[in-house]
Amino acid sequence: MYLCLLFGVACAASHHFYYWSLNGKPATNQIKMMRYGTMLAFGAKAGLSAAVIVAFRQRVWTTVRKRFMTVGALDALFSATEDSQAVTSWEMVQNAKVAALLAAYVWLAPLVVVLTSNTLLVVPRRIMVSGMCPGIRTLNFTFEETYEWRNPPKIDRLFEIPLSLWNTTKEPEKDTPGWFDYYTAPSPSFQNTATIGSFLEEAVMRKNAPMETCGSGWNCSFVINFVAPAYKCTELGSGVDSKVSNLTQESGSIAPPFDMDVLLPKGRFSYYAFTSGGEYSTTQMKEVGIGGRPTMKEPFPKHLGAFRTEPIIWLGYVTLTNSSSNASSSIAPSSPSRSSTSFTPHIFACENYESNYTVLINYTDSTQLTTVTNLTYLHPIINTTYLPHIDANDGTADNVTASPITNYILPTSIPLYRRTAAFHSLGYMLRYLINGTVSLGNGNGADDNEELVNPIANTNAIQTSRLLDYGNNYFPFPDLQRRVQKFYEDIILSVLGNPQFAGVVWAARPWEQSGVTFNLPNPERELTEDERSYLYPCDKFRMALVYKFNARVLWIVYSISIALAVAGVVVGALALKENGGVVRDTKFSSIVAATRGSGLGKVRWTDGGDGGGGGLSTEPRDGGTVPDEVKGWRMGYGVVDAPSGGGGLNVVGDGMGGGVTGRTVYGFGFEGDVRQLRRTSSLVQLTSLGK
Repeated sequence: MYLCLLFGVACAASHHFYYWSLNGKPATNQIKMMRYGTMLAFGAKAGLSAAVIVAFRQRVWTTVRKRFMTVGALDALFSATEDSQAVTSWEMVQNAKVAALLAAYVWLAPLVVVLTSNTLLVVPRRIMVSGMCPGIRTLNFTFEETYEWRNPPKIDRLFEIPLSLWNTTKEPEKDTPGWFDYYTAPSPSFQNTATIGSFLEEAVMRKNAPMETCGSGWNCSFVINFVAPAYKCTELGSGVDSKVSNLTQESGSIAPPFDMDVLLPKGRFSYYAFTSGGEYSTTQMKEVGIGGRPTMKEPFPKHLGAFRTEPIIWLGYVTLTNSSSNASSSIAPSSPSRSSTSFTPHIFACENYESNYTVLINYTDSTQLTTVTNLTYLHPIINTTYLPHIDANDGTADNVTASPITNYILPTSIPLYRRTAAFHSLGYMLRYLINGTVSLGNGNGADDNEELVNPIANTNAIQTSRLLDYGNNYFPFPDLQRRVQKFYEDIILSVLGNPQFAGVVWAARPWEQSGVTFNLPNPERELTEDERSYLYPCDKFRMALVYKFNARVLWIVYSISIALAVAGVVVGALALKENGGVVRDTKFSSIVAATRGSGLGKVRWTDGGDGGGGGLSTEPRDGGTVPDEVKGWRMGYGVVDAPSGGGGLNVVGDGMGGGVTGRTVYGFGFEGDVRQLRRTSSLVQLTSLGK
């Protein structure tokens, strides 16, 4: 009994510590480990089963001792106890204690199995590893300052590409003193990259970047820092009758080129972007020769090719508000009108600033996610204020005037001019992609019931769903200001998608251009000092199956199991006590030892004609069987008469049959030859049953 209990507790404890050791660890060999865990779980339940079965069988002996039964019934009873699957036969079990214990085992054992199955689960978990990764790039636009388009640098036989195209005042095949190059437009390669990013609605990712940086089977993330332009936006007005403020710049103040009256509900536009005020003119001189060299004689105009100002993004847009006082919605009705829908117009302005970027780049499942975690505005790209109504009249075809003139950036200031040109190209692509209008209705404002449907778009912004909600009658998104800034950030980060651009450098060595070619380090050998210098800090992660251990459920399950095992042991101990401390089992040798009563030898046990000889055996011989009349005799199990001596126990009689002194012998006998124990409220009496 006690061994069964200890076995069950030991299995429960070992199962618990096994689970605890696996908690949160990768399931690298799930099948083997789960088999081992299942074995331990069923081992614990085997301890419970053994305790219950042994207790039941011991109880069978007690039942036999208390009742006279026919020989046939006894034969069936002993056959039943040999099969653990038959111990629940209710015809053979009439003791309430045994029935309750068996019911607990039959019904609670499946519950134990179910609950235990949830104590250890294989669940996905993100595994993080901090280390160093190869192939990480960042931006350094100082390389634009030194880029020579006549003799471009090469990396692995591929030319580095600038963000800008150039004209020149230099005569062919001559080296005239005082010549200079001046800006023309963004380079075609960069225009393609920015347009692709617009269509993708995200920053363009470098081909094979996740594999090169993270390695096979891993995701990774890292943080890069660089200096690049960013648009600083300021809201100037909100509401139908609100007054639009001027934009205050470091160099002055400028009024917006339009007011709220052009926007719904008074005007016709739901989206109005004006981004070309003060734009650099690609036609700097009306008459030029090869390469953009002016045909006029020198000296050329002082402000030829000068960056006079950086255009401001002026953007008006309309949001929709439900007419109900306690509800708002950004969904336009199917047939909106000025009378049925309340429109809220907004105007904001954005100025191009040189800024410090901190960017988190995440490669997950071969996709790229970029997040600007910190942005610090430093100073305007061109620190001037556009004067829209003043003509330049400075001898060039560029009629832009700004103040102060001393802050113009001239092409003779080569490093600063080339850097400004790169930043101007970046800003130009955003302004080009968002400039224009979206209008609804006829715009005369005379009919309040005019249906404002069928929007008319005159803008490249409809090429992307970043700014305009296609499913909402092309109305702008309410957070349009932030979306414009994010659009610009993605255009800049798209430059990283093509390492052939001159401004793309190694993150670990920002003074070195990266180029396109990347050779993965050989994992089978130790990296050289030079190879390690290209590694950059990163966090690698991946989803893996790990074991999740629920200690609370496990302890509940095994507390129930241990309690049942203890109950089985208690019942078995009580059965042993009632049996006088003599332990019997159902082995054949034990049956023979228990049936050596002298009265059994007088019975003819078989039909084989042996006359009752060999009465010690209950098995038929020579194919014979126990006669039916013998099977019907009532017999029991208890104390049988035996010669005194041998140091047996003294059994006190009940006063009816007299005391019996001598060796205590238990065995089978017929009714009248066997004394059985009966429990009364006061004492246990030894009586001769059947009298």
